[in-house]
Amino acid sequence: MSHSNRISKHLGLHQTHQGQIHIDYLTIPETYPKDLFSASPQLIREDLDKYKTNLIPLIIRPVTTPEGETAYEVVFGKEIVEFARELGIHQLWASRIELEDEEVLTFQERCKSILQINSKDDGSYSQKSERSNLVDQDSQSAMKLFSELQKSLNDQNKVIINFLEKIFQELDDLKRKFSELQQDISKETKTNPNPQKQKSVRINSYKSAKNLAKSVPRLELKEAEKIIQEIKQGRKFKSIDELKAIALSGRWDEVSISFG
Repeated sequence: MSHSNRISKHLGLHQTHQGQIHIDYLTIPETYPKDLFSASPQLIREDLDKYKTNLIPLIIRPVTTPEGETAYEVVFGKEIVEFARELGIHQLWASRIELEDEEVLTFQERCKSILQINSKDDGSYSQKSERSNLVDQDSQSAMKLFSELQKSLNDQNKVIINFLEKIFQELDDLKRKFSELQQDISKETKTNPNPQKQKSVRINSYKSAKNLAKSVPRLELKEAEKIIQEIKQGRKFKSIDELKAIALSGRWDEVSISFG
């Protein structure tokens, strides 16, 4: 699964697509609301018969069948599918949207609100021309609405996905660097399985500046002499910071200093 698909699934982003689909792939669920229909289903049938395609949008969602195959469930536009089957129309235009089961009813209620679908057909339109104009207006408004909805969702999704893909890429880079570091450590361990232990230096017991300079890496003889002079005068060093204040050249962190 790509980064984009994983991000979309995790965030619950609704991917939308538009195109033609064969009618055999469409199913109408038993839970389809009875009051979710157009103001004049008969006009839908007449337009299908005349234009051989649907003018009012059909909304579907992908579902998985018990056999594990992909089918498409009708979310809005049941009458379009039913009339198309009666008329022998095999291809329909549809907007596909990714919806979970619990989101379907809310989406259908939203469709009714947006499209101002009435639950009853009162038959108040006596003139066919008036009814046709109404359907045309509804169709154009609906198609424009869904087109804008799809564009808005896709634009928002792209912004979020692009941002999160950069994070995924940075994480991949960190994983790669960490893996390379582990390999380097493994190689170093194989090359030098018994690294040299830090040398123990009982600093306050030293009496020879030469011996001290040999015991501490990079320690200059002049600075070693200063430390020995302080010890001979009765000073007892208690911290590495005291030694560094006198002898900056020494690699004090590379030896084990004892102040006893």
